[in-house]
Amino acid sequence: MLGTGLLLSTGNKWHSRRKLLTPTFHFNILKNFAVVMEERSRSFVRQLRETEGSEVEVASLIKDFTLYTICETAMGISLDLDKSEPALNYLDAVINIGPLILERSICFWLQSDLIYRSLPTGRRHEKYLKTIHSFADNLIHGRKQQRLRDMEEFETTEEDGVKRRLAFLDLLLEVESKGEIDLEGIREEVNTFMFEGHDTTANALIFGIMLLADHPEVQDKIREEYRKIVGEPDRAFTMSDFTEMKYLEAVIKETLRLYPSVPFIGRTVTEDFMLDDVLVRAGTQVAVRIYDLQRRQDLFPDPHDFKPERFLEADHRPFAFVPFSAGARNCIGQRFAMMEMKCVLSMICDNFRLESSIKNHRPALAADLVLRAVEPIHVRFVPR
Repeated sequence: MLGTGLLLSTGNKWHSRRKLLTPTFHFNILKNFAVVMEERSRSFVRQLRETEGSEVEVASLIKDFTLYTICETAMGISLDLDKSEPALNYLDAVINIGPLILERSICFWLQSDLIYRSLPTGRRHEKYLKTIHSFADNLIHGRKQQRLRDMEEFETTEEDGVKRRLAFLDLLLEVESKGEIDLEGIREEVNTFMFEGHDTTANALIFGIMLLADHPEVQDKIREEYRKIVGEPDRAFTMSDFTEMKYLEAVIKETLRLYPSVPFIGRTVTEDFMLDDVLVRAGTQVAVRIYDLQRRQDLFPDPHDFKPERFLEADHRPFAFVPFSAGARNCIGQRFAMMEMKCVLSMICDNFRLESSIKNHRPALAADLVLRAVEPIHVRFVPR
């Protein structure tokens, strides 16, 4: 599904791609992204007002919001404001392909391409894969057409001594024109960033809204902080506003501690080492269970309780909290994700009281490519 883009590549390819893509999340570019995030968040608030305080299923609304935001920021393409069929099909494919990938990864009899493609599950996988790749290809083609129509709009400019480009996809297309990446490479990175940039953030927001609905006092603190920092609710956000939202950041971190969007990650050991009295050989594949790590009693007292203050009051052991991974291969878009979540959650809490019909209900969870709630999460957005 993702090919060997930044997430899954290794060696020289990973180093060159990381070096190539890191500037696309520079501070100055994030400032441009913040404008789009704010516009999308205000539009989302207007959409929630139309529910008139009735109970709504959160996931579908949030996933539209994050998909449209990543398309307009990183890809530079505005999707139709109404639910376009390609976008709906893409969202459906991303949700449904995850369990198929997980199933194949643990079933040895599904490893053969020949056998897999002859089975109903393999044919469903191919159908979803075609939808995902088609959506990415259409984004690339659409952006190419826009660049041809108005080349001057997408020229590289200088700002504060840093080269700035208007979209992540623009950088890839510019590098392609120099022969440094081919169309397949662009597709790999677009698929990677589309998936990582909307599905992971969407699920973090879904769980965050669920938790906030059970904690009105946390909602009030977020609103109080927002009003203190931003002042007038119609004032545009600045980058310093996001930096000052310390309490909201703690709320998001506590949400990601309890419900990390990526609940486990895989690593291949590159040299022998001792784990207590066990020798782990080079070449061994290791699964880091982030979900369990972040619920350890010795690392986080009362680990199952939602306590944002824990991220304001104490320093935590290194690598105890790793929802964005850590080290050289940490998430390249974590600042982007935090900005997006701060923007929309602050506006939601400023405009609504969130109420849950079943107090403290926690849905069953499933982990395929990301952590998901098996059951729908329903919340009322009551206008303040």
